[in-house]
Amino acid sequence: MEEKVQKQYIDCVKKLQRFIQNYPDRVPGKVQQKLQVLQASIDNHKFGKTELLSEEEIQQLINPPIPVKFRMYIDIVNSFIYSEDEVQGRLEMKKKSGWFWNNKILKLNMMDRKLMISRNDPKKRDKQLALSDFSLKWCESMKNKYCFQLCGKETFLFGSEDLQQAERWFNYLRQCCAFIDDDQLKKIKQQKQFQRQSEDLSQSLNIYPQKRSEIIQSKPQNMVDDKLKTHHKTQSQVTKPINDNTQKSIEQKQQIIEKEQSVSVISVQNVKGNQNNITQPDNKVPALLQNILLNKELFSLDRLMDDSEYQLISFKNKLRLLQHKTQQEKIKAIVNINSDNIIPIVSALVCPDVMKQWNTQIDQTIILDIMINNNSMIISEMRKKYGLLYLKRSYTYLRYVFKDKDTFFIIDKSLSYQNNIQNGYQFEGQIQLSIIAVIPQQQQQVMIIWETETKNGGYANDAQLSLHYVSELQNLDCYLIQKQFKIPIPQIVEQATKDPLNVEIIEQYQPQRVIEVQMDSSLSDVDCKQFQSQIILDDEPELINKTDYLQLLDLVAKNPGMIYWSAIHHYQLTPLEPDNIYYTETAEHKNIILQSDWEILEKGGLRFINKKKLEIQKEVITFMLKKLGSNLLMGKSLISISLPVNIFERRSNLERACYSLGYMWLLEKAGELSDPLEQMKLVAQFSLAYNIMFLNMEKPFNPILGETFQGYMNGNLLYCEQISHHPPVLGLYVLGRNFKLTGHLESQANFSANSITGQNYGYLQVTFPNNTSIIFNVMPGVIQGMTIGHRQFYYNGVGWLVDLENKLFCDIIVTAFPGMFSKKVTPQDFIEGYIMKGSVKDVNKFNQETYRKYQGIKALPQQDRLSNISGRWTTGMIIDGVEVLNWFKHFPYKLKYEEYPLASDSNYREDLIALKTGDLNIAQDRKEKMEINQRHDKKIRQKKKH
Repeated sequence: MEEKVQKQYIDCVKKLQRFIQNYPDRVPGKVQQKLQVLQASIDNHKFGKTELLSEEEIQQLINPPIPVKFRMYIDIVNSFIYSEDEVQGRLEMKKKSGWFWNNKILKLNMMDRKLMISRNDPKKRDKQLALSDFSLKWCESMKNKYCFQLCGKETFLFGSEDLQQAERWFNYLRQCCAFIDDDQLKKIKQQKQFQRQSEDLSQSLNIYPQKRSEIIQSKPQNMVDDKLKTHHKTQSQVTKPINDNTQKSIEQKQQIIEKEQSVSVISVQNVKGNQNNITQPDNKVPALLQNILLNKELFSLDRLMDDSEYQLISFKNKLRLLQHKTQQEKIKAIVNINSDNIIPIVSALVCPDVMKQWNTQIDQTIILDIMINNNSMIISEMRKKYGLLYLKRSYTYLRYVFKDKDTFFIIDKSLSYQNNIQNGYQFEGQIQLSIIAVIPQQQQQVMIIWETETKNGGYANDAQLSLHYVSELQNLDCYLIQKQFKIPIPQIVEQATKDPLNVEIIEQYQPQRVIEVQMDSSLSDVDCKQFQSQIILDDEPELINKTDYLQLLDLVAKNPGMIYWSAIHHYQLTPLEPDNIYYTETAEHKNIILQSDWEILEKGGLRFINKKKLEIQKEVITFMLKKLGSNLLMGKSLISISLPVNIFERRSNLERACYSLGYMWLLEKAGELSDPLEQMKLVAQFSLAYNIMFLNMEKPFNPILGETFQGYMNGNLLYCEQISHHPPVLGLYVLGRNFKLTGHLESQANFSANSITGQNYGYLQVTFPNNTSIIFNVMPGVIQGMTIGHRQFYYNGVGWLVDLENKLFCDIIVTAFPGMFSKKVTPQDFIEGYIMKGSVKDVNKFNQETYRKYQGIKALPQQDRLSNISGRWTTGMIIDGVEVLNWFKHFPYKLKYEEYPLASDSNYREDLIALKTGDLNIAQDRKEKMEINQRHDKKIRQKKKH
């Protein structure tokens, strides 16, 4: 026996040496020292320093006899090294660029972290992979196969139709690889568990013979046996007496349901003993609500109608939506409905199936239990996803209905539960208390007051979900009219009508026995830490606070919900109704064009005066000059230079391109006209406005191929996409009510010793209902004083507009730097131009030169001009002596964000979100990470010639 143990000890010593060599971080230092002490004492050698062990621990290792030391050593080693040295099996495999799956024999050496893959040609040696250089990632299913990939110098894709087999090999490999990504595997397992629990729930509910229609039937039930009146399940509606054996069978089924389904149910037990001798009130208050109904002030109509402690959030379709000033989770809604019959209104608010038809936020409802004697039911409700950060929510609650005089009250309160299984698809919410009062008024009016306090477990402010849920009450009036107030009446409403409850004289009845069963609902989900933020009804990202951005950054980085955001995206095909919302001034009460950054110079042009931004940019410029030296001074494109994050703008280039369309009302005005010349004048104003609105001293982040942006301006639809990475080109599409704008812009910037010249090459084209189509460009701009002198900006070049169909041409010329020998003394922001009728020759010239070389028609003074253009671009435009555009009198439309954008939206960029948090270190890290990914993607595209 000792020889066998000694042999195992020698094998363990060898295994440990190999294991530590291949897995240097797996065995803690203190454990290694213990093993060294044991080995030295077994071999009668001196052991070295043991800094991590105490004297007492050393003595415990030295004192035992040799056989015990052998066993101690073997047990410690076996607790770390793998029980299986080698694993062998078969899996389907293909390379990432391959087309076909091949069945391969895999041999995995756990100790040496090596994987052997058989080849199709038996004469060739098996392919060997050193797994310490590979990462392992579970992928989405492909062709009914569960897949994972090994990524290193080469990428190998493995798959199997059997999830257990694929998962078993994944778990073997994860012990040997350097990096593991198993998010997709967790999602698949959670989804299967969710489906399994849903099936179990459906099967368990089918044990009961009663159909859902019986619960909401309008006719009264027949009298039932007195012995069954106290039974809380729907068997109280059976019209036949039941013998004792049948009742025991029902109770056994009840226990099975509570065990398998594990849904939180408030179970009113039959009172043991002779029930006929116990007299109880016909209309009992559920034990869960006893203390609530004793607080009579809660149901006072004066208190319910008092809104002094609330602030108005919205007023729409006769619905006043209010929020408590200090306790933001408390929401109140008040609405009046024209009706002389209160019962259909109460029924529509009580019955879950009916409520789902007028409340679009409800996804699914299940009646888990109904208790006629208590005027109550237990409901499991699933609410839909909302916005970017809110996945589905489930609520399991008790609903109780009673009538006090002429007023009906509906009370909802969540059951006690414990969070347990989390599956990544929904969150569990809790209704603290919800009171709906339905009050008849004079002149055939019914007032509904809904007061609720709910914890939704959301990423951002809890109250926002409640606001949108309660605001659905505005749909109830239309629904009742469509149904002509013919709503099925639930039995608990009928019972409440027969036996009113006087709140003033309510007594605390003997509490019914309550069994709280642990909740294991299929509608539960990931637990989430809640945090505070301001309510955002405008849904603008810049209004979200830093904490929200950090949470959003974490969500985007882990990427658990991106597919859901795309799934709920609504494809709007027609423009929305106009809202006529303008930017009139900035938050600092500055002009929307100049903001707090610019001042107009007397000689013309703009001077940058934002000292904070200037200091940051000077530091960056100094850093660039030191780092790049003479190469930078030779005019190298800035687009290819990696810059520090300090200089970047907190919005993407796509968003800036859409924001610059703010003077879109000029195009709307042009769309109402039929004269091409007048349309040309308005588009000329818009082209200048687009240039001015695009102006910003901060550089946007380098674009990502395929990223998108969506928004609205006065109901007009805005779509923008990065269609090329190098050169960086964006595509723009605007669908207006009476115009359509398309185009593409290529951003270029060149850096010299003391200035930067930037331009968006390309063109925009606007088309109107009368088939007038006008093409125009974006003028180049120059920033001076990058290293020496004041930071100043000028436009310098030609802006042109072309209507090829009607042969109308417009040139707008800005000559900021006329030259040393020029006699011009006009301001450097002075514009001059004209609109003239061209010829076929002029049309051919544009078609030959294209937009890249075309620099206008260059009309001679003697040529006939239809209109003259002048003014200063820092203030506006004058056409034929009349001021038609002024930045201080005319204001742009406000850009609104798409409520449910695609997952590719630029507002989900990690570097952009990180910058908005204000932590520059995180932003720099995410920026460099994304640049590395972009270069990697570029190599793949070049390799595949995409």
